[in-house]
Amino acid sequence: MRSFTPILALAFSLCSLTACAQNRADSTLHINATDLPRLLLTSTQTIPLDSSQRGTDLPLWYPKWVPGSHAPGGPVHNIAGFAVTDQDGNNLRWSRTPGEVYRFIVHTPQSATEINIEFRYITNQSTSNSHGLDSWGADAIGLISPNTVLVYPEGARDGEWMIETQLTVPEDWQAACALDIDEEADTVASYSYQPVSVRRLVDTPIMLGRYYNMYSLNEEGIDAPPHRLHVFSEMKSQADIHPDVVDAYSKMVTQADRMFGSYPFPSMDILLATTNALPRNGLEHLRTTMNIIPLNTLDELDNLTGWDQMLVPHEYVHAWCGKYRRPEGMATSDFHTPKGTELLWVYEGLTQYLGELLEVRAGLDDLETYRWDLLRRYRGARLTQGREWRPLADTCSASHTLRAGSNNWGSMRRGQDYYFEGALIWMEADAIIRNETDGAKSIEDFCHAFFLAEQPTDEPNPYTREDVIAHLNDVVDYDWEAFIEERVDNVGGKPLTGTVELGYSIQYTNEPPTGPNNARIDPLDARDSLGMSLSSDGTVRTVILGSPADKAGLAPRMRIMGIEGHTWSRQRFADLMETSAASGSIELMTVSGDRINNTTIAYEGGPRYMTLVRDESKPDVLAEIMEPID
Repeated sequence: MRSFTPILALAFSLCSLTACAQNRADSTLHINATDLPRLLLTSTQTIPLDSSQRGTDLPLWYPKWVPGSHAPGGPVHNIAGFAVTDQDGNNLRWSRTPGEVYRFIVHTPQSATEINIEFRYITNQSTSNSHGLDSWGADAIGLISPNTVLVYPEGARDGEWMIETQLTVPEDWQAACALDIDEEADTVASYSYQPVSVRRLVDTPIMLGRYYNMYSLNEEGIDAPPHRLHVFSEMKSQADIHPDVVDAYSKMVTQADRMFGSYPFPSMDILLATTNALPRNGLEHLRTTMNIIPLNTLDELDNLTGWDQMLVPHEYVHAWCGKYRRPEGMATSDFHTPKGTELLWVYEGLTQYLGELLEVRAGLDDLETYRWDLLRRYRGARLTQGREWRPLADTCSASHTLRAGSNNWGSMRRGQDYYFEGALIWMEADAIIRNETDGAKSIEDFCHAFFLAEQPTDEPNPYTREDVIAHLNDVVDYDWEAFIEERVDNVGGKPLTGTVELGYSIQYTNEPPTGPNNARIDPLDARDSLGMSLSSDGTVRTVILGSPADKAGLAPRMRIMGIEGHTWSRQRFADLMETSAASGSIELMTVSGDRINNTTIAYEGGPRYMTLVRDESKPDVLAEIMEPID
């Protein structure tokens, strides 16, 4: 009788080999950062070849559409010394696809069992679309974005193709990231990480430097996964941040727990550099966030203001909104397929709004300051002339063409308005939900359902516009389709209607409105009256078409050197605005290039400023929205 033992053994062996194959990396990557203080990284990557990849032209892609930038902006221009060899060190010929600089073609011989790709990456020279996903170095601090130092074969799916990464850092430096250390690795590298998919690796920036501290952000009584704050700086004292800052970020985590109710990640590692050696920066990721702000910002809680204050909560919210729940057109399986960005008013607009809620509720911001910022935002939306021809939806679809901003006539072109104008839309939606349900429901009800994660996952959960509308209707029955169409799709939109739902009204006054800490609208910002704004030296910054300033022929970059026969001064301009109602005109001497002109602005309205006024006949829904959740 024949024994079946060998067959069983063979079956077991095949199963074991399959398991090993599943755990084995498809590529190894060594990042040498010892020259990062000199603004260089060295990448060495090995890719084993199967039979179909030998004796052929093998396409390799450098990441082009990197999540978070919403653009085909992978910084391929910073590659230097690109070389490919086989397992015996023989140089292999390579070329690029004509018209596609991100696609490298390696000509592999039949004898090749693997290819080794080595190149230098030059840091600190980003474009407007690669700033957040680039790599940066300085004497004692740095940031590595793995997308800058790797390639992947065409056809590889980003959630399945595995990479084992090692990192070597300068002497006395430390590194932090959201990758798990491989404790059993036999290597001389500073850090060895367990294999992860190329999607997760690209989604995991590495912050490193000489001075570093780590803080836990988990408050007692909150059932949240581990949250760690990793602080780096070029100065030892700056890595020791103020306890009030740690407390505020901890409250942010607590308020997020109440806002979302579930987590798509098993842990969160917030990377935060306080430095003057690197520029301000930030980018979202699923298990981590990258944040760079100036020195001394974390010395006191009051030092955190403006963009620096907004950054950490915004990138943190993106773990839910943008990374886990992602627009269907942006959920591609590689880094070269173009992404559809038409839903950025959700991806970024909702994130902007929810991040600001966390700021106020956690004590990073306060209601008075937020109300002041809201006035400026409503005013900015109203004065953006591009809204007359370009709907908000188009700023989403054309996102990467708008990131760099416009030095001249920017109001006519529009910018990435889906951030702040998108936030106004979601604030109005929140107010509608509250008013329609007599305060029984809010945007948190939408968040609990829309961002529900049964368990941590690296897989994005795509959504469509119809999904957003359906979830809103699950919260409260309302014509959300028309609401979105009027604000997102239509030219002009309705960014100012939300004030009514919030319990406020927009009015105009002849006195500049004031905000906290004596902040006020600068009298040189006369867009509500003359239709122009000026710099302190009299240079014209903005002109609104159809305004008195436009009809007088003024344009950006002209400079006012004289007013009513006198030399330019801020005070003289402010005084003249006061008397314009009586005179009916303003006489200016302007210079444009080498020409000096006498210019008359016909205007008799006097100073005029938009302001936000509380409607005492209605509840203060804005104040209710900003209350921390117990």
